[in-house]
Amino acid sequence: MVYVNSWEEFSKSVESLYFSDPMKFRFITKFRANSGLFLKVSNDQLCYQYKTEFAQDVKKAEKLISQLMRHMASKEA
Repeated sequence: MVYVNSWEEFSKSVESLYFSDPMKFRFITKFRANSGLFLKVSNDQLCYQYKTEFAQDVKKAEKLISQLMRHMASKEA
């Protein structure tokens, strides 16, 4: 597991991990009031984590999740 320090690096890692194999992609979010927001993405080989306590990063995470959901919904079976 790798903790990523910058949001830009984390979002690029998330997108590349998703596009490498969408069927094995997992996105996990966890919020704790005393320690902040935890984001974790993984497939069977790689795992990236990001932790933040800033509200603006929560908004960025919401935007990233909605972009991923659009990609997932637009895929043809």
